[in-house]
Amino acid sequence: MKIGLVSYWCIPYTGGVSTYVLALQKGLEERGHEVDILSHNQSGLHYHIVNKGKSIDKQTFLTPIMKQIGIRFNMKSRNYDAWLAAMEGERLAFRQALTTFTLTKYDVLHAQDVISATAVSEIKPKNTPLVVTLHGKLEAEWKLQGVISDPSPAATWASTLDQYGSRVGDRIIVPSKWLKQQYESTSDLEKDPFDVIPYGFDTLSFLRQAISLKGAIPESSLKLIVCPARLDAVKGHEVLLHALELLRKRRSDWVCWLVGDGPLRPRLEQLTNHLKLQQHVMFLGHRNDMAALLSQADMVVAPSIHDNLPFAIMEAQVAGKPIIASDAGGIPEMIADGESGLLFTSGRADLLCERINKLLDDDWLQKRLANQARYHGLRQWSLDSMTERTLQLYDEALQAKQRGGK
Repeated sequence: MKIGLVSYWCIPYTGGVSTYVLALQKGLEERGHEVDILSHNQSGLHYHIVNKGKSIDKQTFLTPIMKQIGIRFNMKSRNYDAWLAAMEGERLAFRQALTTFTLTKYDVLHAQDVISATAVSEIKPKNTPLVVTLHGKLEAEWKLQGVISDPSPAATWASTLDQYGSRVGDRIIVPSKWLKQQYESTSDLEKDPFDVIPYGFDTLSFLRQAISLKGAIPESSLKLIVCPARLDAVKGHEVLLHALELLRKRRSDWVCWLVGDGPLRPRLEQLTNHLKLQQHVMFLGHRNDMAALLSQADMVVAPSIHDNLPFAIMEAQVAGKPIIASDAGGIPEMIADGESGLLFTSGRADLLCERINKLLDDDWLQKRLANQARYHGLRQWSLDSMTERTLQLYDEALQAKQRGGK
């Protein structure tokens, strides 16, 4: 089978969508299927087929489209929304670029977001099934990031795109029950169209990497708290920093590594200085040795405000680390509070501080949570399971097309 995985977001890149797509590609190719990934490149300046030598300058499509949008709408109008115009231009340019990638050669097309889903649905061959994985809701994430506000034309556009993108697939995958509920609460579909398939990744390779890199990172006499997440408003780093300020007033036997990069970094560095945490908090930026970093951690913290199924938690569980995480989104589906980790109410820095302090004081609790986390992680986050269930949906969608279905 020849499969096209399509993502508007950059691949390869730091983030859950890229991690999922690359893992799925590996799982499918190991079963003998041919897989292409069609997406923005890492710089965001080109569209490409990953590692296949096919790349197109984005401006080839975007420049004339934005010119037409400028002609069609009065840019000097009080009601003109530059962000909305830019995003609609991005959507149209991506759709047009996909027409140059010869979608007719794929047996199945698998979109990874509502922008790529709507684009593919409008230009693909009629008899080629489209499977869509929804990793989140654009409207909710953009509101939390402060990109859009409600009510506004931009919010309406994002909401409409979320709904449209969740309807165009022959089969729709969501990684968590929580995300399924988010779409169902705003949907009037008579039939349940969503298949819940949790994420998976190559756990064996991850563990091998941890062993091979053991000793590459100097150990410290201080207790090590690791927060692996892109520096984005939805990941809750500000909550963590305020919790660490409270912790600093109690004890000084710890250090926290923030692993990842993103648009919030300057603001977080400023807040770190303001809270006098310079001696305790280190910004490590983007890293490719996460397995080694986690091997050094005494605990992992995921303070998300809004999240689905963070790969960081999956990796921490497989690495056998005690985890403290917020109860946001699908995270409670990953962690049984008090058994395979500790949960706290999202946004509550005081409760996060209490959980961290409790774990630092209790070696037995650390070991018990770590053992349960690894047991759960190795069973739950199997790449084989994710791949097999996804292939089953591909087969069902192909059979439905052959019978003359949607």
